[in-house]
Amino acid sequence: MTYKGVRHGPPEIIKRIENGEQVDPASYYFRIAPMFETASPKYDWLNRIVAVGSGHRFADGPLCSVFEVQ
Repeated sequence: MTYKGVRHGPPEIIKRIENGEQVDPASYYFRIAPMFETASPKYDWLNRIVAVGSGHRFADGPLCSVFEVQ
């Protein structure tokens, strides 16, 4: 999976995120557009979908929820 995304918000919130602090996900904007590429027959369907996602940044990395666009 590769993706492009956008994350923005008030400077004080972004600073807290960069410092590894917990912040309310509703206090900033974090969206992604993932692309999948697999040779696995089991997951081949991922090669043919459009997906979007929203995320939240934790101290140890991001957590994203991804959805197929219908």
